[in-house]
Amino acid sequence: MDWSRLEVAGRVTALARGLCAGVDADGNAFVIPLRLPHPSVRTYDGLLLDSFGVLGVAQGEQTWLTGRGADGRLHLWSAYTDGSMFVPHSLEAIGAMWAAPVLDAHAETVLSAHLDAGTWRLRVHQRETAILGGRPQAPDLTLGTDPDTSLVFAFYEREPLVVAGPLGESGAPHAWSLGRNDAEWRRIHLSPTPTALCSVATGQLGRQTWVAGHLDGRPVVYQVLSLPFRGLLRTANVTLPPLDLTPDALGVGDRPVVLVDEHERDQPVFVAALPRGNRLCWHDGSEWKAHPVPDGRVRSACASGGAVHVLVDGAVWSLPDPT
Repeated sequence: MDWSRLEVAGRVTALARGLCAGVDADGNAFVIPLRLPHPSVRTYDGLLLDSFGVLGVAQGEQTWLTGRGADGRLHLWSAYTDGSMFVPHSLEAIGAMWAAPVLDAHAETVLSAHLDAGTWRLRVHQRETAILGGRPQAPDLTLGTDPDTSLVFAFYEREPLVVAGPLGESGAPHAWSLGRNDAEWRRIHLSPTPTALCSVATGQLGRQTWVAGHLDGRPVVYQVLSLPFRGLLRTANVTLPPLDLTPDALGVGDRPVVLVDEHERDQPVFVAALPRGNRLCWHDGSEWKAHPVPDGRVRSACASGGAVHVLVDGAVWSLPDPT
C-alpha cells in the first residue's frame, strides 16, 4: 500500500477535518477536499495571502479560511464551495494577529491570539462577535510562544473545544477545555506531566478526545474523560508501545507525535517521528501496527473519505486507511 502525493502548484499550509488549504505560486488561496483519488484544486483567484498562507480552514455552510490578506490585515473569509465567490471579514476589531476558524455544522466560534505587552494571549469569540469586536466567550489564556508553531486544538460540533501547548504564565505544557456554553476554561489534568504537548484530536464523531505529547523521549497520549465532576477534567493514559522518538524532532515547535483527527477507532491513531523514519501507528484490537510515512516534519493529520491524510513539509500525502 503506497502513499499518494497531492499534486498542487503551490504550498499547503493548513490541513484539518477533511480539507487542506494553502497558496498557489501567485499567492491565491486554494482549498481541496481530502479523499482518494485526489479531487481538483479549488482556487479563489484574487484571494491573495501573505507568505504564511492559510492559517486555518474549516467547513460549515461555506468553507471558512483565515489568513492575512493583501491589505496586511487578518481576515476570516467565507468562501463558496464552487470557487466562484469569497467574502472577507476583518478580525481587526479584536486585534487578532493569528486566528483559526472553529466552525462546522454546529460549532460557530473563532480561536484567535494577540500580543499584549509582548505576551501572546489566546481567546475564543462567537463568529459574529469576532467580526464586530465584541467580548470573548471566556477569559484569555496566556500562550508561551507563537501560536502557529506551539498551539494545537481540536473540536467537533457541539463537543468542547480542547486546546494544548505551552499555556499559562509558566509556559509549561497544559491542555484546556471550553464547552460551547461555558464562560470559563477548564484545565485538563495530565499525569504524568509531559515534556511537551503537540497534538489534539477527536474520534468516533466527537465521543473521544485525545491529547498527545512526549515524555522522556517517548510518546504519551491522554484520553479526556467526560465525567460529571467540577474542577479539573480527568484523563486516562493510553497504553502505547515503547517507541523512542528521534531526538531531531524534540525541539521547540516540533510535533513528533501527531494524532489522526476524526478517526473512527476506539484507540488513537497517530504518526510518530522515529529514528528509522515516520510511522503511522494504530491498534488492531490485539496488537499495535505500524506503516511507513513519507519523511519530513509532520504538522497535522486527519481521516477522511476512507483514507488517512498527513501534511508533511508543505505537501499532503494520502493513504487508503490501513487500520
